[in-house]
Amino acid sequence: MRVTFNTFPDTLLGRLQSLGGEQNKALTQLSTGQRIAAPSDDAPAMQRILNLRVEKKQNQQYYRNATDGMEVSKVTFASLEQIKDLLVRASELAANVSGASSGQEFTAKATEIDQLVKQGLNVANTKLRNNYLLAGNAAGTGVDPFALDASGKAIYTPDTPTAQTDATDTPEMHIGEDTTISAYAVPTENRQVRDLLNNMIALRDAMNSKDSASVIALRDDLAAQEDLILSSLSRAGTTQYRLETAMKDLEVRYEGTEKLISTDADVDFAEATVRLNRAQMAYQAAIQSGAMIQNNSLLDYLR
Repeated sequence: MRVTFNTFPDTLLGRLQSLGGEQNKALTQLSTGQRIAAPSDDAPAMQRILNLRVEKKQNQQYYRNATDGMEVSKVTFASLEQIKDLLVRASELAANVSGASSGQEFTAKATEIDQLVKQGLNVANTKLRNNYLLAGNAAGTGVDPFALDASGKAIYTPDTPTAQTDATDTPEMHIGEDTTISAYAVPTENRQVRDLLNNMIALRDAMNSKDSASVIALRDDLAAQEDLILSSLSRAGTTQYRLETAMKDLEVRYEGTEKLISTDADVDFAEATVRLNRAQMAYQAAIQSGAMIQNNSLLDYLR
């Protein structure tokens, strides 16, 4: 077998390059804290990491959706609560009416109820991020869901003269792989608000007419509608509870995903430090032994 003059230098150079690569890899891992820099480092682990990162991004989006839904639900709840307070005040004004009430008392109460109606319309048209909260799927149309028609009656504009929107037709958001939820008030509840406004308008007109019998009848109607508003508030509260539960679950899943990614991706600093020291020692030894051997020639062995 013939050994050429360049065999040893080439072998030494290859060994030094290999050891240099090991050092660079260990240094990169220690500086970045990441065990995998390229798929070739650990293909199965890289595939797991990529899948987990996709899942983490999805959970982040679900969490943002749930956060937005919570904000919508809270403002919707507050709006319905304000409407309930207006209803309670109108009922109080109606409860104090009797056959002995004076004309001035009727007029004063009619004026206050008129203000309650205007405030009720304003609250019913509450917007959040340019979307109406009590408009069902017409939330982003830019048209007030509640208005007064030519006769002075309150109308729910998403309903057309010939058809009503579906009772559950509201914007929904994904808060999980197979889970959607709507934080908006449903059209049925919105129509109850419309009916409440119309009863308050009728109560105002009865006060202006000084019609005690009509006032007493409308007072009973308002009491029944208070129960409906309380039911809507209860549903909004249930929605908030579902959103809170979903957000907590997503937080747990996010942390779990982070730990799984860390298990595959993060470097073991102690093990990487050992590998770096071992590679550095081997590199130095290779240089020293190579220098010693290079100083010898064939004549040294023929003496």
